[in-house]
Amino acid sequence: MENKMNFHGTGREFFGIWIVNIILSLLTLGIYSAWAKVRTKKYFYGNTELAGDRFDYHATPKQILIGRLIAVSAFIIWLLVGQFFPLLSGILFLAGLLVLPWLARNNARFDARMTSYRNVRLNFTGSLLGAYTAILGRGALIVIMFIALVAFATAQTNAFVTFVFILGGFVAGFIMFAWLMKGIASYFANGYGYGRLSFQAELSTGFYVRTYFGAMLLGFLVSIGTGILSAAVVAIAEFFFPVSLKLGDMDIENISISDLGGVLNLASVIILTYATMFASFLVVSAYVVSRTRNHVFSRMQVGETGDYRLKSEMRARDYVWLVVSNFFLQVFTLGLARPWVQVRTSRYLLSVTTIHGDLDALSVYEDENGAKSAVGDEMSQVFDLDIGIS
Repeated sequence: MENKMNFHGTGREFFGIWIVNIILSLLTLGIYSAWAKVRTKKYFYGNTELAGDRFDYHATPKQILIGRLIAVSAFIIWLLVGQFFPLLSGILFLAGLLVLPWLARNNARFDARMTSYRNVRLNFTGSLLGAYTAILGRGALIVIMFIALVAFATAQTNAFVTFVFILGGFVAGFIMFAWLMKGIASYFANGYGYGRLSFQAELSTGFYVRTYFGAMLLGFLVSIGTGILSAAVVAIAEFFFPVSLKLGDMDIENISISDLGGVLNLASVIILTYATMFASFLVVSAYVVSRTRNHVFSRMQVGETGDYRLKSEMRARDYVWLVVSNFFLQVFTLGLARPWVQVRTSRYLLSVTTIHGDLDALSVYEDENGAKSAVGDEMSQVFDLDIGIS
């Protein structure tokens, strides 16, 4: 049985909640932001439907506020230390890197335990050792390999041998990076559960290698295409407004139309350069996100029998359009379209997500173990740590 996920909220409806959240957060100097987060989560979870039932969010504003105060305090301390004691700031950065797996794991545990479906909470049982092994352990192996290859390459006197080492290091680093990303995704995919039922997923390193190779090739092709388009635009602008002036010699009081055209031409070159980079990033990231999400979800199942399985059918071009249109919506409305952007994104992600199996026949018991602290969740947001699956 195929169970499609749906989202029933609207941008207009959420706009009222969003405006109130912003006003009250400003009036209370940010204290109300904890209540705002809970209201927002409850709205989106409460409008997410699966097989006729909806999800719920159970975190309290007090939990969020305590975690947020600790996270923001840590962030401010790190910024202040960086201003007055740069060396100590570097040490704190390394310390932050060491607690990264702990933060990622606690974030997953808290989010899962605060989410319920049919009065049964989700769960995350990934171990702390597993988090350190997947994130820092694999990352450390890549760093060690890179240092060893650089040492071997610089010790060579033959140029050809040095080139072979560099090329081999690039290939090995590329494969190991894919192995790292697969390990992180596997840790989270196998850590989630529903009540006492656990998800299982066997991911493929080869798939990640192919995906990142395709992303690299796609980025190259997109860069060429956007580069040609940019060059054509600049050539047209150059034809009408040649850049023949030196900005240092410009007479501001007697500036001419041609001078202004030259400045605009120069500005267009800079803008198009960044636009090309931005477009390439959007296309490549959408390609990677859609392929990896589809792969992870297609491998996730409850138990060994596979009676209940997940499926994702994201398409890169649809996701690119969503991201690009969302970006321009927010730019042209000065951020007022943010509620519609959030609703559109949630509706799309849910529309491409399916759960196979007879959910009415699923018997699940609540797992009483759970995380009650929001520190990891808030720290991950303050420091912009986007690790896991969604």
